[in-house]
Amino acid sequence: METEKEGFVPKHYSILSDILFFADYFKREEPMVLVLSALEILLKSVTPLIGIWLPKLTIDLVEQGVTVTRAAAVLGGFVLVMIIVNGTGQTVQGGKYNLYNQQRITVMGKLFLKSLRIRYADVESSEMKKIYVKAQGSVNGGDWSAMSKTVSGTVDLLVNIISFALYSTLLGFLNIWVLAVLIGLSLINYALSLRHIRKQEAYREEDAATWKHFNSVSNAMGNPMGAKDVRIFGMKHWLLQLREIVLGERAAVQKKIQRTAAFYFGIGLLLSAVRDLGAYAWLLYQASNGRLRAGDFVLYFGAITGFSVFVNGVMNAIADLRQAANGTDYLRAYLELPEEDRISGNRHVEELARLISIEFRDVSFSYGHRQDVQDEEQGHGEDITEGKQVFSHLNLTIHAGEKIALVGINGAGKTTLVKLLCGMYDPDEGQILINGIDRNEFPREELYELFSVVFQETMILPFTVGENLSMDRIERIDEERAWECLDKAELGDFFREQNIDLHRYMTRTLMKDGLELSGGQKQRFLLARALYKDSPILILDEPTAALDPIAESQVYDSYRQYTEGKTAVFISHRLASTRFSDRILLLDDGRIVEMGTHEELMHRGGAYAEMFELQSSYYSKDSEIQEI
Repeated sequence: METEKEGFVPKHYSILSDILFFADYFKREEPMVLVLSALEILLKSVTPLIGIWLPKLTIDLVEQGVTVTRAAAVLGGFVLVMIIVNGTGQTVQGGKYNLYNQQRITVMGKLFLKSLRIRYADVESSEMKKIYVKAQGSVNGGDWSAMSKTVSGTVDLLVNIISFALYSTLLGFLNIWVLAVLIGLSLINYALSLRHIRKQEAYREEDAATWKHFNSVSNAMGNPMGAKDVRIFGMKHWLLQLREIVLGERAAVQKKIQRTAAFYFGIGLLLSAVRDLGAYAWLLYQASNGRLRAGDFVLYFGAITGFSVFVNGVMNAIADLRQAANGTDYLRAYLELPEEDRISGNRHVEELARLISIEFRDVSFSYGHRQDVQDEEQGHGEDITEGKQVFSHLNLTIHAGEKIALVGINGAGKTTLVKLLCGMYDPDEGQILINGIDRNEFPREELYELFSVVFQETMILPFTVGENLSMDRIERIDEERAWECLDKAELGDFFREQNIDLHRYMTRTLMKDGLELSGGQKQRFLLARALYKDSPILILDEPTAALDPIAESQVYDSYRQYTEGKTAVFISHRLASTRFSDRILLLDDGRIVEMGTHEELMHRGGAYAEMFELQSSYYSKDSEIQEI
């Protein structure tokens, strides 16, 4: 795959390759889609042929002077066959439609599972996020999705090609030169249609840009969160002017699209008129000379008229397939991403002692390609350019059972260090050792079992309290341990006072009375979740960022209690919290510039002491203001 300055460009596949891709998918996942598609193609190809034979049959019966009873019987049988064919075709089409729509949901699930199996560094990359969103769009757009358009477009393409071939064969019996002229006119129509499709695709990019501009302005105008700013800063007239500008842009593009469509439609209409009138005149000439019977006249005229229908059908199907190709490219690109090896390894975490030591031995790490990495310390994107080295030959030992605090300015490498520690990233050089064993010797799935982590981002799912706490099914929850963890996180009493049990649903996504927690309560709940997992290594990334000073003090008063018997690492911007740690690491530009206890670092009078006193002065000023 390539990453260019303007963004990721997936490999472009041909229409045939996309058709074979989905055919192979359905062969594995739902073969009945292929069976029903083949049956639908057969029935839809035969139906038009039956339709032009019915008028001929009627005229032939009249010319032959058969009895009314016999004519009614023959025509009735013929009509019955058409009804059966049409009815079967509709049933088959409906069954196929339901089956491949169910598979769209399955593919959405496969995309999600794929996102869990690729490298975390890829998941985190803004480029990969864009691919994921576009891949989702390729299956999540209903009848307009790439998957749906490829299925329906392939069926329509084959139906029209087969019908064209059948009609050509029929007309070949009439006159080979007539057939040649008709095919020539059809090829001209085909070439014009291809040119029209290319024009449409060129305009589609321009239209997408104006649509994106329009949506951004519409979202700004319709976002209730921004209503205050719109009023306070007097943005109403400015936004309305922007809206008129983007509407004008869209109108200009739409006018070009409509003008082009009208031009090619007019040419196509002229060619069709020339073909149909010429054919009609030639057939009349043949009939007047006694070379064509009336029934044959109707049959051949219907076949000639059908030519334009099938040529247009082929072009419409190709247009749909080409439109679907872009989305399919992103779908295939994401599904073909290399997956992280999570199961191979010669060692197992069960052999490790409960107290875990960690050693970074000569570790170097850099971001290998341009990506926007989410800086969890600050909650905004940190632009990491290609080749930027975060750590160079880093050496660090975290002893078993030790409580470590990571501090430093934004971008110092704290979050990157934690992600390296957890196995989210792999170092470019050096080793990360777990109890003296290279962590690569453990299966990645088992390695994750060693860590309980509280990230800044709160992931609360629309499930029950117990399921959100244990990340497991409700019937498998250890309720006693769940309440113990809620109590340790200072949340148990609140739940009891509000009569909230482990079976109460959280969030209002699915339930109107779903439990909604405040920012600080969510942080406490995530701490309870980490404690419930009870892994030997506990990592806290700004665990008190959303808490008030009193609540923060309560959490740190309990810090020793809930980290007892564990190796613990936490990131903090509030240096007052670091005094609870055995050792403090001050990071700056990927280097450990100071290390020691709170007292040792304060006595040293270096960067840590300067930062601590600066923060303390602000706290003192805040206290004075509150007293006043």
